[in-house]
Amino acid sequence: MPLQRRLDKINELIHRFVADLLRKELDTDALVTISSVTTTGNVQDCSIGITVFPFEKSKAVLKEIEKNIYEIQQKLNQGLKMRPVPKITFKIDESQEKGDKILRVMDKIEIKEED
Repeated sequence: MPLQRRLDKINELIHRFVADLLRKELDTDALVTISSVTTTGNVQDCSIGITVFPFEKSKAVLKEIEKNIYEIQQKLNQGLKMRPVPKITFKIDESQEKGDKILRVMDKIEIKEED
């Protein structure tokens, strides 16, 4: 199996597992979704991008996830039938917020042009 195809399958597997885990275990009033999963070629590390709505709660949600990272990693290790299981890290995906800011600026420009 080509390496990229294998990595794509691993990324999808981790995405599904962690999304389900966060949905069940994370105690927050914000909407948290996984926007990206990137596993290194040697399958040692995995970066998981999360999107939080409302964006203002992103840092608090990330702090809560990082507080429980050991338990999340342990459940991932037990739940996936693969070896090695990559070490996961989480990061805030700010692309949605940046896109919203651009749209707001464009709306302001459009309103000024109409005047």
